[in-house]
Amino acid sequence: MKNRTHRCGDLRKEHVGQTVTVCGWVDTKRDRGGVAFILLRDVAGKVQLTFSEETDPALLAQTKEARGEFVLSATGKVCAREEGNRTQTMATGDIEIVVEKFEILNTAVTPAIEVRDDLKCDPELRLKHRFIDLRRRPMQAMLQARAKLVSMARATLEAEGFLDVETPVLYKRTPEGARDFIVPSRAHRGQFYALPQSPQLFKQLCMISGLDRYFQIARCFRDEDKRADRQPEFTQIDIEMSFPTVDDVIELFEKVVTNIFEGIRKDERFKDQSWPVLSAGDVKPPFERMTYEQAMRDYSIDRPDLRSRDLKLTELNEWSAGCSFNAFKGTAEKKGLIKGLRCPGMAEAFSTGQLKNLERDAKGMGATGLANLKVTEAGLEGGIAKFIPEPEQKAMIEAFGAKPGDLLLICAHEKHKIVHAVMHNMRVLIAEKLGLSDPSNFAICWVVDFPLFEYREEDEKLFASHHPFTLPQNVKRVQELAEISRAGKEPHPVARMLRGGVEIEEIIALRNNQYDLVVNGIEIAGGSIRMHRNDMQADVFELIGIGKEESEKKFGFLMSALAHGAPPHGGIASGVDRLLMLLLGLDNIADVIAFPKSASGRDLMIDTPNDVEPALLKELGIQSVPKP
Repeated sequence: MKNRTHRCGDLRKEHVGQTVTVCGWVDTKRDRGGVAFILLRDVAGKVQLTFSEETDPALLAQTKEARGEFVLSATGKVCAREEGNRTQTMATGDIEIVVEKFEILNTAVTPAIEVRDDLKCDPELRLKHRFIDLRRRPMQAMLQARAKLVSMARATLEAEGFLDVETPVLYKRTPEGARDFIVPSRAHRGQFYALPQSPQLFKQLCMISGLDRYFQIARCFRDEDKRADRQPEFTQIDIEMSFPTVDDVIELFEKVVTNIFEGIRKDERFKDQSWPVLSAGDVKPPFERMTYEQAMRDYSIDRPDLRSRDLKLTELNEWSAGCSFNAFKGTAEKKGLIKGLRCPGMAEAFSTGQLKNLERDAKGMGATGLANLKVTEAGLEGGIAKFIPEPEQKAMIEAFGAKPGDLLLICAHEKHKIVHAVMHNMRVLIAEKLGLSDPSNFAICWVVDFPLFEYREEDEKLFASHHPFTLPQNVKRVQELAEISRAGKEPHPVARMLRGGVEIEEIIALRNNQYDLVVNGIEIAGGSIRMHRNDMQADVFELIGIGKEESEKKFGFLMSALAHGAPPHGGIASGVDRLLMLLLGLDNIADVIAFPKSASGRDLMIDTPNDVEPALLKELGIQSVPKP
């Protein structure tokens, strides 16, 4: 005899008259004296078991032993429910199983959290009892959607000729922006592996090996500060291909994304869910493309939320250079940045206290203030309006394209990044107040033409904007700058280039072959065309301060591989967890991972990280220093 013939949630009207065996957990039990009903639950859904004194009094008496979360096996005949007893709240609502035999396979203590769809409790309690939390329908549906996402990506890539290749988890430290997790080696005492932040170098090596098209559902590890959309270990869809153009990679990944959306939307298992992806319109490539420069100009961020596309920022440097308000004029003269946001029809939407709170928030981000002005038929009203003559007010209103009833928010600062941070946050706030943040409206775009380098003024250093293996758009100029740097005597590459007559603005203006896919203000994928020649890679290393000796030590294997006939290659990677969080309309990445870490990076269920035996530390040559 089979342990079960059907899963609980799979039974329908067409099974009426059949004798079936089901197994699962007791969801609820109702005893009506002479009749008892048990709702039995498994991963496919729930089904009602019916016990009657008329049918079998002894069997009915046995049900008194069953309680919530007991594991049962039940055999009986599938019967149609009477018209008045049917329910639309579950897929098996038209039928029931009249039980002829049942067995308690295991008992259960009362769980620390309830197994109910609308559970509200301490998030850490859910993590501590994750094996119970995962019994809930929303969590099981999430895991099914996650598996669907991965299977759709895998099927799309395999159909395009990509080969699934596993790359090492015991890796080597490389500078990729976040801290590495370090693993000590027992065999090579005093030396360490690092867990990979991404398979970046190995997927390049796959191309150099002639594999042509690689992909992997890769586990990645980053020891970074915790946020709602971060976990120390995560999964990404990792892709690399030989001889591509930027268009080739973009068009390929648009197929992957489109098939993921369509696969989840059409899956019958998710009909009972209210995820944004299920009510969204069709996702049709090609997706819009926007340059980094345009994104920063209009939205002050390189991952703009285009659901509020028309809520654009206005740069006021030209106006400020000739205005009478000294704070703005002085910022313009110092080559700072002055930007404003027109909030349509919102002149009376904020109280005086709320406007002061906005200014306080701006100051918390480093700004010296946040000006607010109301547009009226007569001109501008607000704290700084008295310092702006009528002709200048008119010119400002025209610059904004503002109308009476609008509210203007303006930030000025010498540091552009502070203005961008403040105005992006103001834009997000206003978009929410205007109802422009519907999670089921998926606004998708590519951001392209990113800066090749970022410049840190404090120590006059350049950093790779994406990563140091990204191909510059102007390879020839990068080569020229590297030659200038190598010929200089100053301690840092930037100082050597400046001494050689190069303007810092020219260096910052260099662009790379990077592309990011952004959905509703969230970056869900990023990639680039890589450098395939040794001399190109050495030039970029030179400009970010990695000399020949250091590059050989950190990247000797890559430099050697590039010297052995590497093809032009490029790729992209997408975070599975972040993409799924977006599709399901969730706020925390932990809710789309089966066994996540807490906000502090601990696994509360298995209680780790934890201490290890002193003998093991001694064998590894490690001394543990207690935290002060």
